[in-house]
Amino acid sequence: MSDLIIEHSLQLRLETPTGPKRLAQEITRCAPTEHLDPTPFLDPNVLLLTAGIGMNFSEQSIWDGYVERLARVPVAALGFAVGIAHAELPRGLVEACASHDLPLLEVPASVPLLKIDQYVEGMLEAEQIARYDRGWSLADECARLASRGAEVATLLAAIYAALELPVAVYDAFDSLIAQYPESVTWREGKSRAAQPDVLAMPLPMGLSQPCQLAVRLYGSASEIEALLAPVSSILALQLNRSVAVDANSHHDMQRFVNRCIAWSEATRSDVADAFHELGLSRRAETSLVVADLRGEHAAAAWKLRIALHDAFNDVRVTEIDDRLIALAQFPRDEPLRFTERLEQLQPNLPLVFRPPTRTIDELRIALVHALDLVRHVEHPVTAPALGLGAVVAAAAGRGARESAERFLAPLLEHDEQRTTELLPTLRVWLRNDAQPSRTCEELFIHRNSLSYRLRRIEQLLGLPLDTLDGKATCLLALRLVDLEPY
Repeated sequence: MSDLIIEHSLQLRLETPTGPKRLAQEITRCAPTEHLDPTPFLDPNVLLLTAGIGMNFSEQSIWDGYVERLARVPVAALGFAVGIAHAELPRGLVEACASHDLPLLEVPASVPLLKIDQYVEGMLEAEQIARYDRGWSLADECARLASRGAEVATLLAAIYAALELPVAVYDAFDSLIAQYPESVTWREGKSRAAQPDVLAMPLPMGLSQPCQLAVRLYGSASEIEALLAPVSSILALQLNRSVAVDANSHHDMQRFVNRCIAWSEATRSDVADAFHELGLSRRAETSLVVADLRGEHAAAAWKLRIALHDAFNDVRVTEIDDRLIALAQFPRDEPLRFTERLEQLQPNLPLVFRPPTRTIDELRIALVHALDLVRHVEHPVTAPALGLGAVVAAAAGRGARESAERFLAPLLEHDEQRTTELLPTLRVWLRNDAQPSRTCEELFIHRNSLSYRLRRIEQLLGLPLDTLDGKATCLLALRLVDLEPY
């Protein structure tokens, strides 16, 4: 509005003691009108133009009521033309505008209101073109960054540099995917709806529930929307990059996983062929991520996909039975930094990260181990190089399962015929690391009863339980019998 006052051709004069902050108010459009109550037809921040025809008021309360209604809209300013219905500005109007802090501009008789309207429209059109230019420049910069494999956070940093406003991306579950700068706090979940002064823009991703770009507002939402319209498509394409790649490899990933866990049916050659169909390099090291996305953890899917594609140049992802399984090659950074990012991603997410494997056989063992381990963790963990569950699964396809069932058959028969609980006792005892006190506490039995049961188990199985070999044999047998298909 201050631009209007300093424009010499308009010869406008400010008649109220209005401060700089009020004069800096943006004008959305002009509204020429002679209505005594034009407020039903006004938008916020319009410049109301009037000659005061019909405003032959003498009482101050009427002027106060008129201005109060305008201030309630609120209008940006009131332009009052003199020389048509009023030789000078009505005293009551000046006092009312000063009282309600509504800028009052005197329009001289030599300047038609149409001229002011045309000037404002021209300025608004020029500002709109400038915003479009800034928007397309921002989109061009983000497209250039995206073509170089930039992370989503890098694109948000570019948007922040253009807007000087904090920005973030949410997924369909109102979970925060990425933000810039990191120091700003954003609400998630149900509390997000109560977050004040935030503009949320759905990204054009072709999804029924797309991600949203959020901007912390300190000004006009319409201006920000116009500026971000072009770049939102670039950001959507970058987010969809991982989905598109993952969708193309979904069936191939399912085939690879199924062959890995089918020890009795799939040979090493079958697994190698399935890996080759994924388009991954057999000479490169392969990292592995398995996450449980059931229930509340479903919102972590987008975060994981973005984190994987940001951290690795080549990624294959699938979701099977609420579990996300990903293979990744050619890291952009050190694995240690990726594990730190996974721990910060969602602290309570059941997730297993397996550092790089070198061979198909090692990858197969690692995958089976991770699928077993993820059921027993409550936060992101790094899997060791070898796990008992994977070894047991590998052995199950080579006749070991049948041997384990035959080995444990005497206990099963004894329990069925005499209604004892020798087999459950053996399970609990081994699960409690062969600790008598913990075993008795879980089974609610006396220590003497446990000793009797263990001696009877030794007699039926024909091996001592006080040796490491005896314990290991029983543990492997139980694992083989209890092995579930993945």
